[in-house]
Amino acid sequence: MPKLRVLCLKEATQSILNDVYKLNELLAPMVGSLESPEELCSLIEMSSHSFYALKNHQLAGYIVCFKEQSNYHSQNYRHFNGKFSKFCYIDRVGVPRDLENQGIGTELYNYVFNIDDFSNARFCAEVNVKPMNEISLNFHRKLGFKETSKRLINNEHEVVYLEKYVR
Repeated sequence: MPKLRVLCLKEATQSILNDVYKLNELLAPMVGSLESPEELCSLIEMSSHSFYALKNHQLAGYIVCFKEQSNYHSQNYRHFNGKFSKFCYIDRVGVPRDLENQGIGTELYNYVFNIDDFSNARFCAEVNVKPMNEISLNFHRKLGFKETSKRLINNEHEVVYLEKYVR
């Protein structure tokens, strides 16, 4: 099986960024929809860490993360920023549906878990429970994330907050 290559999304070509944007939109509403590729680029530039994975020279996934004290205005990010002095918020992760269950998401998370900036940090994420994203919930549980609270965003949208401490 070909090895996964993990690369910095901030250094990606426009072609890769377009592919990440298309994948993000295919995965909505399980990941937040973005208005344009430019909004994705802005999000990546604001992020503390963001990566994409290639398998056989094709996009196999992406992950976008934020450290504490970012200017990111997401209410889900703000939930954790008000709670912890050191953390990594995983804003979004995506893997093409035809590549699910091949360990790509786990490899992306493990890559982030091993970044020196995040030693002794809490990793945080949120997952939709309305509409239900059972695949992501099970994935996070398998990685050792624990549910800490829920937030009703509106009548059509509710999330569960997840946390994991990594030394």
